[in-house]
Amino acid sequence: MKRKANEMIQDLATKSARKDIIPELTDKQYSSLTRMALRAGLHNARELIQSFVADLTGWQRNGSDEVRFANTWYDRAYCITTDFLMPWRYYVYNYDHDIELLTEEPDRLKKAYEHYCEECKWGGVEPESWDGVLRVNQELLQEKKEDQEQLMQYIEAEKAEIK
Repeated sequence: MKRKANEMIQDLATKSARKDIIPELTDKQYSSLTRMALRAGLHNARELIQSFVADLTGWQRNGSDEVRFANTWYDRAYCITTDFLMPWRYYVYNYDHDIELLTEEPDRLKKAYEHYCEECKWGGVEPESWDGVLRVNQELLQEKKEDQEQLMQYIEAEKAEIK
């Protein structure tokens, strides 16, 4: 228990605004979300979203029932069941694979795909096809390139503001 408390304290030190998580909401969605937050006694919609994320991820949660209901919502909304496909995109992220290395080194990709298939078999789910994996790798490479370009634009904008 003490180890988990220390881990949570260390994790709190990493709290920061995440530039890649900016929800796109309609005016009505934003207004309704803000009204829900204020009704709950929160200051704004951001606090409501942060509270929900805490329950959904199990970190800094509001209580065990809230965690259970958040996970029930997630399972129901996204059909997370044992007979569901384990997406390659999830596997790459979960095992912290470098998508560029996987793409540049065919043997590394083949070995990762074999491990992925073993994980799927162990979990009783069907893996994505080899062609599907190659397609997703290209998507991931493109997304990484776009993320890097956005980061550079952000840095340039910050530099211009400082001057």
